[in-house]
Amino acid sequence: MFDFFRKGMGSIFAGGLLAMLIASFVLWGVGDPLSTLGSDDIAEVGDEKITPFDLERAFESEYLRIQQQAGDSLTRELAIQVGIGSQAIAKLVELKAYDVETSNLGLRTSDEDLRDYIYNIQTFQDETGQFNRSYFDQYTRSQGYTTKDFEALLREEMARASLIESLIGNVISSDIATTTLTKYASEERTSEILAIPASLMTGIGEVNDEILKTYFEENKLNYMSPEYRDISYFEVSAATVASTISIGNEEVIANYESRISEFTREEERSFVQMFFDDLEMANKAYTDLENGKSFSEVIVDRTGDTQDEATFDPMPKNEITDNYGEEITTQIYNASLNGYTEPINTDFGVYIFKIISIKPGSSQTIEDVREIIVNDLKMERAIDTLFDIRNLIDDELAAGSPINIVAEAAGVPLKTVSNFNIEGMTPDGSASTELPLIVDFIDYSFRNNIGEELELYEGVSNKFYMLSVDNIIVSNLQEFVDVRDTVDEDWSQFRRETLASELASRISSEYETAENIDKTLAEYEGLLSQLTVNEVIVSRANDNVVSSEIHSSIFSQDVGSIKVIPASNGDGSVIIRVKDRTFGINVDESVLIDTKAQIQRSYQNDLMQSYITHLYETLPVIVKEGNVQATLNAIAAPAQ
Repeated sequence: MFDFFRKGMGSIFAGGLLAMLIASFVLWGVGDPLSTLGSDDIAEVGDEKITPFDLERAFESEYLRIQQQAGDSLTRELAIQVGIGSQAIAKLVELKAYDVETSNLGLRTSDEDLRDYIYNIQTFQDETGQFNRSYFDQYTRSQGYTTKDFEALLREEMARASLIESLIGNVISSDIATTTLTKYASEERTSEILAIPASLMTGIGEVNDEILKTYFEENKLNYMSPEYRDISYFEVSAATVASTISIGNEEVIANYESRISEFTREEERSFVQMFFDDLEMANKAYTDLENGKSFSEVIVDRTGDTQDEATFDPMPKNEITDNYGEEITTQIYNASLNGYTEPINTDFGVYIFKIISIKPGSSQTIEDVREIIVNDLKMERAIDTLFDIRNLIDDELAAGSPINIVAEAAGVPLKTVSNFNIEGMTPDGSASTELPLIVDFIDYSFRNNIGEELELYEGVSNKFYMLSVDNIIVSNLQEFVDVRDTVDEDWSQFRRETLASELASRISSEYETAENIDKTLAEYEGLLSQLTVNEVIVSRANDNVVSSEIHSSIFSQDVGSIKVIPASNGDGSVIIRVKDRTFGINVDESVLIDTKAQIQRSYQNDLMQSYITHLYETLPVIVKEGNVQATLNAIAAPAQ
């Protein structure tokens, strides 16, 4: 069954199961949550639930990965606005759907298959190709997981992969499809390109007010003044409420005592481990140590490892227990600095540990963390207060109160923004300095009308706001005399574009006659100064030889045809004549192999997309959008 793993999974799982595991671990990790979230589920997949903690972990891992590339300017709030939160929940739901179906089908990973797979992962092998337990332990720790957690996740992932293998493992690409597509992809076309820039057109004609007024009347929509609006609004946020809250010393002390483990760092021990498959070999190594050989000598002689390769960074007691169990932890903590343990026999093998460093534990005093505690308590109380304020607002809305009364009930000031357009500009052309930094504020300001029913809008970071349209200065046609210079410029540009288009059309129409079928575009270079014809050879891959618009036209035309398209820079027209096309005769075998793999991946991806859609409908999948948004709001809240 697991040949799929050992041979390396292709298609959508290129890179091996280990890489896929990393992707899933960041979604389903076992670390502590980063903040306190509600307990309401955010999605139901069959009988399984996805919790806010799952989404938080998934988002955090994806956010940190992207932030490494984008830099600190990418805040959690901005990341959620650009859709990283939505991507995280989509991935979570898809993975959970596969897991539920795997369970429904009774697919399991046996201990033998798990052990066999782990032993065959190259990352965990030494230079002789043998499984090295130290490498395995170091790797799992570097990913932030205990050995048990890693093995459990690996077991689940293998079961999931066996389901996927059964679906796509036999999907193949036919030879005829591969050959045809490879030939298609090898096509090259030779074309002539003649650009006719409108900016080069002269002789646009004399202009007077009568001509300009006619153009003005025919294009009135271009000369309308913008619509401007006056808005009243208020906003309420947890951060603002928190700034008004006082926290007493007794509360700080109680919170400190309840969180003492958070502010306490346990003793940590760093060690070197020797690992053996059997007790006999371990006893021989132990005898060497007792006879005076150094640990670094014995580990090389008896295991082939170096001390550096088998050294682990400092770990607290609970983490050592999670990785190795109670018995080993007791032995490690009974050993003195630079001392070593006796051989410890386990189900997985035999260990000997040497203690190389002991980092004493310590505790932060209440004064060390007072600011953190105060800010946390303020934010907790602010969020509770925020819901109370929202209830007051709902009561006022139900009573039909105007926005000033609603703001008064909420205990927040009513603010105004005057005379701004949909681009946030004032009539003098400057940006409005009164506009708040609220997502979608301008959009809602221009979506509503005077006297419409008030509505409370949710922002991010535990913020909401309300607005009311006070006044609308409607868009009007400006007087000709006020925009005459603009009309003159527009008319001149229109004439240049018209002349360029007419010239391009005339050249194109001449090719429709039989006597001009073999005529080249180069013969038209003399019609205008500065006109030149470029002959290009373009492949289907393009490689930036020409613009995407020209490339698309070249490969949509028949050989010998001519076509006029707008210039991509907006300056006039471009005439394209396709002269010839050729196909690769001797296609490299590696190209055929790549094409075959691409077709196979396409088939597999289509099949998997259809299958996941089927699972969403039959399991079924229910995403609770309100709970998702509440969770994302909590994640986006600034750290206190």
